[in-house]
Amino acid sequence: MKDITYKKAYIKEFAEKLAKAQVVVLANCEGVKVSEMTALRKSVRETGSELRVVKNTLLCRAMTDTPMKELEAHMKGSTAVTFGYDDPIAPVKALFEFAASAKKFTFKAGFMDGQALDVDQLTTLSKIPGRKELYGMLASAVQGTIRKFACVIDSLRKKREEAEAPAASAAPEASEASTAPETPEAPAPAV
Repeated sequence: MKDITYKKAYIKEFAEKLAKAQVVVLANCEGVKVSEMTALRKSVRETGSELRVVKNTLLCRAMTDTPMKELEAHMKGSTAVTFGYDDPIAPVKALFEFAASAKKFTFKAGFMDGQALDVDQLTTLSKIPGRKELYGMLASAVQGTIRKFACVIDSLRKKREEAEAPAASAAPEASEASTAPETPEAPAPAV
């Protein structure tokens, strides 16, 4: 009886994680060293995601009433599942960086935006710039536009000052001659 309640809790936990995740990636982790998996878990956790090695049958049960049911066909062998919560691209990038050094870590499939992803689609997804890189690119583009606008305004200001400078220098000379204060004549001394 204790085993059944444990399994039900396990299925419920994974059903909640699947519902909350923006991206789910399945990978084969058979033959990967424990120390390597620990390092991978840490790098995935830094992206705001989670990596778990799962029992295939129980994860399949958690997927039964979800659109991710298609992934059941890939649930064979030792499976590591990554749940990407915040940024769907960052955990995929972390997984592909790890897979480049750990040859035994191979991808099975993924799920994002209501559709199953094959390995080629996951590879394409890993090459998209992450959220931070995209924000940097956007800030750079906006900053460039603002900088160009500021340069145009500054050049207009300089032209206006240059046009007003000759008129301003001629105006004080003319106004000095016409508006020179008259000196009052001193009254005649009384005798």
